[in-house]
Amino acid sequence: MTNESMQQEQERMDYVISVITEEAERLKSEYTTKLDIQKQLLKQSSEIRINNSSNEAMWESSGELREFEQNLTIKSNELTQVQNRRTILEKMQEDPYFGRIDYHNVADPEDEQIYVGIGSLFDDEDNLVVDWRAPISALYYEGNVGDQVKIKIGDKFQAFEVDLKRQFRVKDGEITGMIDTDNVMGDPYLMEVLEGSSTNQMGPVVATLQKEQNRIVRDNLPRNVLIQGVAGSGKTVVMMQKIAYLLYAFRTHLKADEILLFSPNRIFQAYISQVLPSLGEWDVEGNTFPQFIQHRVSNFDPIPSDVGESSKFQIVKGSSAFYEALERYSRLLKKKYLLFRDIMREDEVLISKEEIQNIYKGIESKGSLASKLDILRVSLMQRLEELKLEHLSADWVDDALQHYGTDRIHQFESQTHNIVKMEGYLRKQIVADAFRSIERRVNSQGYIRYTAQYLHFLRSVPQLIDLEPFGLTAEEWATHVGAVMEKMKENKLSLYDMTGYYALLLQMKGMLTQKAYQYICIDEIQDFTPFQLRLLKKLYPRARYIMAGDLNQNIWQNRLSYKELKVIFEEEEISRHLLLTSYRSTREIMAFADQFALLNDHPAQPIRSRRKPEVLYREASSFDETLKSRLAEHVGKGERIAFLTPTGQAIEKIKPFLESWGVDHQIIMNDDSIMNKQVVAMPIGLAKGLEFDVVVACGTDDILDTITDTSSQQVWYTIFSRAMHQLYVVTSNEQSHLLKDVEAEIYETI
Repeated sequence: MTNESMQQEQERMDYVISVITEEAERLKSEYTTKLDIQKQLLKQSSEIRINNSSNEAMWESSGELREFEQNLTIKSNELTQVQNRRTILEKMQEDPYFGRIDYHNVADPEDEQIYVGIGSLFDDEDNLVVDWRAPISALYYEGNVGDQVKIKIGDKFQAFEVDLKRQFRVKDGEITGMIDTDNVMGDPYLMEVLEGSSTNQMGPVVATLQKEQNRIVRDNLPRNVLIQGVAGSGKTVVMMQKIAYLLYAFRTHLKADEILLFSPNRIFQAYISQVLPSLGEWDVEGNTFPQFIQHRVSNFDPIPSDVGESSKFQIVKGSSAFYEALERYSRLLKKKYLLFRDIMREDEVLISKEEIQNIYKGIESKGSLASKLDILRVSLMQRLEELKLEHLSADWVDDALQHYGTDRIHQFESQTHNIVKMEGYLRKQIVADAFRSIERRVNSQGYIRYTAQYLHFLRSVPQLIDLEPFGLTAEEWATHVGAVMEKMKENKLSLYDMTGYYALLLQMKGMLTQKAYQYICIDEIQDFTPFQLRLLKKLYPRARYIMAGDLNQNIWQNRLSYKELKVIFEEEEISRHLLLTSYRSTREIMAFADQFALLNDHPAQPIRSRRKPEVLYREASSFDETLKSRLAEHVGKGERIAFLTPTGQAIEKIKPFLESWGVDHQIIMNDDSIMNKQVVAMPIGLAKGLEFDVVVACGTDDILDTITDTSSQQVWYTIFSRAMHQLYVVTSNEQSHLLKDVEAEIYETI
């Protein structure tokens, strides 16, 4: 690469930045103007009053208000678009583009050239920067020099030949390096990125997106997509880029708020929170499944769970069999077993539970349980109207009439000019006031004992499910239901029971008003249970699903397999992709982690090498001094260090070492914590999806005792594969059963 070429490229970049700056200044002024207009509209709308003097005046003033609201919405959207564009331009001022492609159309060999960046930029009619999501930008990811690449432009495929592929390394608008390369894979800039330090937040990787990743991102034909991959293969990266691509490719039909993104926990949610905004996409709703359910079952507090606590009861409640049992139970409720409570007015029974039961039995309905219960609700509202008439002459109404305020009596008297009519009006008013809260309860089906109904369902499970394959007896299940009942008295439920309870509510109340999502995106799909996924499919049957995960990281033992997925999605197509290249960890770290992979048909293929993992014995006299010395080197380099344990309970075991070390550190025990220290300690359940320069895997005998054997291999695989550059494994001594099946030559003993 000549100095002259570098100078020419820098001159072009300087010009591009000047165009960006000019547009940014124009948009700044435009934003200020639009903001002032919006403020004026808001002020004017607050001054509009509905004119009730006549029907004509009322309709006219209502129409005026609606017109103002529509105009306000349009202006608000325009303001948002301007601000979003300004944000993209701010990022492009520092790094306008990352690649250049010279090419020609095979059918028309005229030379063409594009520069690829995170957004597009035009100067008059010249396209200075092409958005990485544009169809022609696929050449950057798909083509090597000399290759012919077919790309769909509009409705037709066209063949292009790549003549040059150039990558730029840019900082603050200055080209600090550039290289002509045959492909992105294995180039020096990619290796430089991978060898760099980890950060508290994931950034965009459009400049180093690999060919196999790009194909998944741009493939928009399948209805549902499953991205499977080894640890560190970029599953989350691909999902995030795919969301950004879909919002670009279908921008006239798909809005950001029509996508729901599930993350494994709120720490990971914060970790990826800036990826989409950095690509110019805002307003994608992020959630975790526990948050999603707690928002819908707000009358119970969640019972915290830990890795290694997965019980046979949880496995049952997370299964497809449990979901099918609940559906069968719901069909039975159409005939019997519904649990009602009396409808009361103070101490008086207005409609007894027995009467409600009789009304319910008398309803002929071929529809769903929810539709039959809605007919019951209407019948009970009609019965309340009859009761209101019957109570007009009741003693309690007489008493209330005696204590009615003089002002109200005079008001009614002046309106009616008739004592008899006045008393009739007053009695109706008294009864209506007394019945208002009762009608609200009936309208919300408050006469159904939902909590008791869920417990009744749990007690019925042995008749609906064969518990033997789950290793449970009916007696053990009955004892468990008793424990659930005690927790419910304290308004507490596990996530599994919250999900089951909400699913039962849906069966009884029908599909409550749900926001319509076009895409449901689930990261760490292996953390979902079959039951949870079936519930989502019930809630959003028309949505397309994008899922990413690694079954070797199934630390919660949720038993969601590809076979199970195909059953849940029934006849729907699932396009399955497998990513095997590991970009996060070194060959040495993944060779060690793979010893713990339960499913090793497709082992990881890392592309970097460093030192082997190092094993330290806690019982050695020099342990503290040795580990502190090793870690001091990493602290000095500014590298992020994580002490990872299999469970939250095990964190207590490592606190003495951290305190004696004297280095500023952060212990994270909840997913609402903000990770902001160079040295952290956390259970693996909170570190899902994260990566650290250095991992200290804590596996002493007392810590091994905190986790069950059934999930231990997947837990340790997940812990080890969080490390980017160096892995330290702490065991009690050389007899530790953690390493008994690990090949000795793939690690060093200190």
